Amino acid sequence: MTATSISVSANIPVELGEMLNKVSRAEERSKSYYIKKGLEQLLRDRLEDLEDYQDAKQAHDEFIASGEKSVPFEDIRKELNL
Repeated sequence: MTATSISVSANIPVELGEMLNKVSRAEERSKSYYIKKGLEQLLRDRLEDLEDYQDAKQAHDEFIASGEKSVPFEDIRKELNL
């Protein structure tokens, strides 16, 4: 039998717990629902940030390996009259 979920324990500040209780009661949803939704969003955002970082690092590494010269930003500004 494969588990479809895991149990996690976390300590949160009292104020956060009170907000969670208030919203849970008002919207008649479980606290677990809001914890899962918040964690999903946070982790989705972090994974996107990590992917962006990895893409940027790879592009930087490829640029360095190419031996191509960089152009100072100030030169670009002057060329474009910015």
